[in-house]
Amino acid sequence: MLAAANIMVVDDHPLFRQGLVVALKGDPELRVVGEAGTAPEALALLELMQVDVAIVDVLMPGTSGITLASEIHERRPTCRVLGLSVIDEPGLIADMLRAHASGYALKTQPVSEIVGAIHDLLGGLRYLPPTVSRDAVQAELDSSVSRPLQRLTKREREVFELLIRGYSNDEIAMRLIIARRTVETHRQRIMNKLSAHSVVQMQRLAARHGGLGA
Repeated sequence: MLAAANIMVVDDHPLFRQGLVVALKGDPELRVVGEAGTAPEALALLELMQVDVAIVDVLMPGTSGITLASEIHERRPTCRVLGLSVIDEPGLIADMLRAHASGYALKTQPVSEIVGAIHDLLGGLRYLPPTVSRDAVQAELDSSVSRPLQRLTKREREVFELLIRGYSNDEIAMRLIIARRTVETHRQRIMNKLSAHSVVQMQRLAARHGGLGA
């Protein structure tokens, strides 16, 4: 009999995380070896144990699941990542796949489908929810290669333009009449979409791709 696959669950909502862990334990081919509520906790666990599949909440506060997926791939290339979210936006799914996730599932799916997604990943397949258009996701992936700035939403483009002009989060919040926390959320999503880690990198991207009209 083959050994059970080692699973790690990363989600900042304890009740959801614990419920998923209980459900996964019902599959004899899967073994939950760790659970974490933040990206740093997940990376610490990754150093201590062998993990075959990491189930990662996409929109965690602090370090997002997209950034975490990239970190996991860099540290443990053989560990497959399954993104998990309530959002089925093709652009967000593409963000996760670009960060080397092997699949993406929805929290609204039956647990049996999430378990099936894990088995697909273990079998070397990519998993996407049946309600999501694969063509739409692929279009997002293709456009992100040639025209990354077009992947930003209208509000993200407004924030991006102010960021590369040197405005602070507080100044952007005042100019756009939105909360500072909202600016921080947009900033994190912009950086994830563009794989940028600083304003300087965003400025270089804007210059390289001809500004926001690229």
